[in-house]
Amino acid sequence: MRLWRALDRLLAFLPFALSAAALALLLSQNPFAAPYLERGTEALALELRAALAREVTPEWYMAEMDRALLAEDLDAMRMVAATGARHGMAPSPALLGRMQALEMRETGALAAARDCAVCAADITACPRVALMAMCGITVEMTPLGDLNALRRAGQAAIAGEEIDRIEVALAGVGLGATGLVLASGGTSATVKVGATALRLARRMGRLSDRFAGELRRLSDVGFRPDRLDDLALGRVGLDEVADQAKLARVGELASDLGRVAANTSLTDAVLMLEHVDDAADARRLARVSDAAGPDTRAMLDILGKSRAFRALVRLSDLAIGAAALIFLVAGQILILVGERVGRLLLSALRVPVRAKARPVPRAPVAARIEPPLTRPEPKPRLRPDPPLRRPVVHRPMLGHTPAE
Repeated sequence: MRLWRALDRLLAFLPFALSAAALALLLSQNPFAAPYLERGTEALALELRAALAREVTPEWYMAEMDRALLAEDLDAMRMVAATGARHGMAPSPALLGRMQALEMRETGALAAARDCAVCAADITACPRVALMAMCGITVEMTPLGDLNALRRAGQAAIAGEEIDRIEVALAGVGLGATGLVLASGGTSATVKVGATALRLARRMGRLSDRFAGELRRLSDVGFRPDRLDDLALGRVGLDEVADQAKLARVGELASDLGRVAANTSLTDAVLMLEHVDDAADARRLARVSDAAGPDTRAMLDILGKSRAFRALVRLSDLAIGAAALIFLVAGQILILVGERVGRLLLSALRVPVRAKARPVPRAPVAARIEPPLTRPEPKPRLRPDPPLRRPVVHRPMLGHTPAE
């Protein structure tokens, strides 16, 4: 009996022992040292498309289109129309008429000429993204825009005013990248585009406070305004005007944003900078643009920054297995503890129940003589006494004595 009881307890403890051993073996591999893995570009594209398909519904399409039309926002209307068309949604005839009317009002010859002149004079006053690309960015993409920014910084230094270090750093990166483009056939074009996007976004007020602080920290490049004239005349190189090692840090940031512009457009890159808070966000945005391409801006606007950036990583299989084993072992421990506590409670409850079920002792009763189970034997009959006789008087006979 004791052997079977020991075997039963051993079999009950065996699953927990095996699970604990497997968990110890898995934890020895440090599964939580790097629990997240970066998704590949194809897997990221599938994840983003699936998330976007869950959000882009006919209800969303109608609500966003009405909002864009009421605000007379041509850029938003075009984005909603393009996103809906990729998901099989088409406007009704009435809605299509409203869209065409807004398109005609905003893109007519007179309106386009007027708005282009406004953008050329002040890029921050551009009413539309497309006009900013056509009329406001053309000059900024040339070295003249960078030299003009350095010229403004030199004039501020001569006048004793505060120098805009961010603009100086970005202009220096742009100039350096332009020289590399001419020398290497275009391998550093993304750096120039990224630096220009940063400079334009800052002038348009598209940078967040955190990102502006990050740029301010990176922009201490040791600018020497007294050598600016020699740089403009080609007498000295850029390394005589600013520290090249410090410019390289800004160049890495500009390179990530240049990838975003190459995958989407320069104007989209400028507008998406409002979602960037630091250099790490710039790298994440570049990876999203590698997967989403021209749909990157729609992805960020519809899904939001957090959901779009969360799609970049996934939990590793090792971390998932370790988490599952931890929950399994914890559940088995709770079962064992619950079983032990349950037995203790049952044993504690059995004591009063047994006491109630026990019979109450009664007062002793005089014992009664029970009749025997066997049939009593009949009393023996007494033989009646013989009747009394008169004593016989023996008379002697002749010739005999009484003894005879």
